[in-house]
Amino acid sequence: MKNIEDLIELIMGDTKLKELSDKIYKDEPILKRASQLVQDVIPKQDTPPKLMEMRRMVYLPEAQWKSREWLFYKQGNFMAGYEDSCTDFVPFEKYSPTYSDMTLPQQRTYFGWRTMVRKGEYPDISLSYIFIYCYEMINLIGVQKRIDAYSNMKMILEHYGELQPKLKTYIEKWLFDMVIYYDLDISLLECSENIIFDKALMTLKSPAEHSEEELFSAMNTLSSYNAERSTFYKTCPEDFAAVAAGSYLELNAYYAAHRQNSLFYKFFGNISTTTHSMFAMSVFCHHRVTKHTVYEIDKVRRYVFSNGLWYCEEYSGKPHSKKKLGDLLRAVDSMMRTKLGFKKSLQCPDITKQMQKVISEQIDKLTERKKREEAAKVEIDLSKLGSIRRAAAITRDKLIVEEEYDDEPTSQPEPTVTAEEEHDDAVQNSTPLNDGEYAFMQAILYGGDCRQAAQKTGSMPSLMADSINEKLYDAFADTVLTFDGDTPVVIEDYEEELKGMILP
Repeated sequence: MKNIEDLIELIMGDTKLKELSDKIYKDEPILKRASQLVQDVIPKQDTPPKLMEMRRMVYLPEAQWKSREWLFYKQGNFMAGYEDSCTDFVPFEKYSPTYSDMTLPQQRTYFGWRTMVRKGEYPDISLSYIFIYCYEMINLIGVQKRIDAYSNMKMILEHYGELQPKLKTYIEKWLFDMVIYYDLDISLLECSENIIFDKALMTLKSPAEHSEEELFSAMNTLSSYNAERSTFYKTCPEDFAAVAAGSYLELNAYYAAHRQNSLFYKFFGNISTTTHSMFAMSVFCHHRVTKHTVYEIDKVRRYVFSNGLWYCEEYSGKPHSKKKLGDLLRAVDSMMRTKLGFKKSLQCPDITKQMQKVISEQIDKLTERKKREEAAKVEIDLSKLGSIRRAAAITRDKLIVEEEYDDEPTSQPEPTVTAEEEHDDAVQNSTPLNDGEYAFMQAILYGGDCRQAAQKTGSMPSLMADSINEKLYDAFADTVLTFDGDTPVVIEDYEEELKGMILP
């Protein structure tokens, strides 16, 4: 059957049915030669010849045994300079897509959209097309310089990242890998999450070399508890930072003296080496051999290429390190509220007696220091200077002439007190989860309806569980949710700790 009309006529009982019944069938081989398969790809009259040539590459002898990444790289380079005028876009949804996964109309859609992107236009398009373009940049397809590929990826992130959170997550990781793999300038990484994390680590590793503000900022960056969202912190940020930083310094010295290890080691351990998958979850052709073997990011992170594999040397952190640091900041918040008489209290987490003692001492030191500063403060009321001058002038005149003058009465302006609007207490959701995921976990932990919680976000329990496991992996180094049949349940070992993070 050559076309759909033949099939319809056959079903409707056309006379061709008899012709087919009279046909004598002979044995034919199940497997066909590549040349025979190519003949099955019948182009339309307006199909660009170059596009058809790319489609035929699927049937090359090499393509039968080499990887899909190799085929993508070969097809991509063949089509690197191709432009298409197609603007009638058709949808395309495919996980980890390649050129070969697309139909002919979809391929024309992709190359038409890519032509527009190269001209600085970024129209709406299916996410899978955007991923293919990112794979091209990762493989340096269609660019003259490595930095051009990096810049093109940044433009895609700028125009599509906010509308496509999944795309944004992947692109940010791939941009980081591009700097390392292609030996680009390290300054490109200044705003990346890894660099921000590393700077905070280096601050906590050498706390005595930094100010209270720098130390507190580093603690808050690495903590599971965001103290800057606390109502109490907003009323006295400098005092809060002083107590938090002072507590960390004292505890760090205590552990160094009594435990032979610093507080930093207790929280983050030593540098460890792990394998690093370059451009993970992308279509990347690894046949290219990198020219450099070591890329040092900073004092606490570097990447090494050896025996065909990349390794990352970093402080990966002990399990639950962020939560332990978060408990310290939350305890500072709670104890300062109690000792300073703040109107809204906050439940104190379970910390060691030594930590409680150190935090309490730091609060007392702050209180004493503020009392001394208040006592030593000399106030000069500038508003009285005018009346003092006038009184002195009158006295001077009385000494010169024997006339009496009444002093002009002086009035003092009434002080105005502006009351700041009280905000709600510290947001309880200080976890990496969004509000919907937080409510989903509350339902599981405290006997609620987790399916209803998932429906409110327009999602399914299985998808919510996957997202939660991924976001909490850094804190637990393990999945925290599993399934009993089709019901999500918390792994028993982590139940109490999760209840400490997720309140009812």
